[in-house]
Amino acid sequence: MNRITSIITPLAAVLLLTTSCNNSTPKVPELKNQTDSLSWAYGQNIADALKTGFFNTLDADLILKSAQYTLSGGEEQPMSPEEVMEALNYIMTMYAAGARQDAAQTQETVDAQQDAYFQKLERENPNVKRHPKGFYYEVLREGKGPKAKYAQRISFDYRSFLMLTGEPYDQTYGKRDPILHVVGEPMFPGLIEGFQLMNAGSIYRFYFPYQLAFGPKGSGNIPGFTPFIYEVELHELFEN
Repeated sequence: MNRITSIITPLAAVLLLTTSCNNSTPKVPELKNQTDSLSWAYGQNIADALKTGFFNTLDADLILKSAQYTLSGGEEQPMSPEEVMEALNYIMTMYAAGARQDAAQTQETVDAQQDAYFQKLERENPNVKRHPKGFYYEVLREGKGPKAKYAQRISFDYRSFLMLTGEPYDQTYGKRDPILHVVGEPMFPGLIEGFQLMNAGSIYRFYFPYQLAFGPKGSGNIPGFTPFIYEVELHELFEN
């Protein structure tokens, strides 16, 4: 555990306890400058991170007393620095174990949902094909241009959807110009393989399991274990 984590843990507990001990909803302060904004963001992030998991099994009242005693300059601590570090290491170990268990449960659930989705897709859509790498695709329009290659610069538009719900996620159409990009730099594994199936002028619909999309860790605001549908229109290929 690093020093930053050992500082954040009691600080977050103080914030959470202060909120839980007040029956009324506190008034949101006006953020007047950058320091105010950074301070609020820091506190909110800490509290959000520690509202769940192993941390909420600790004694909040005792955490508050410990923080108040330490911040007021108390020197007769009941634990040595070595004992404090050992306890904090145990907390982080238990927290990590809980996170791994949660991830394993999520993976098991999503794996089953993906399998059921792909089985239904193959039964109901005769136009869908399975790629050897493990994703599925459908040709909506076959282009007449040359086929894209790895490390080639391309121009394309796309729409994306959350596969298990069909909810639209993102698109270029009507939002920004077609994307200019090199196949594979950087790009998640499914799209790298998918583009190399396409001729210029094609429109394909790809069904990517999370393993070939953003993986078990996700990316940015995309949570881990999220399978995606991408509809991709490949416009043009460029010589390197």
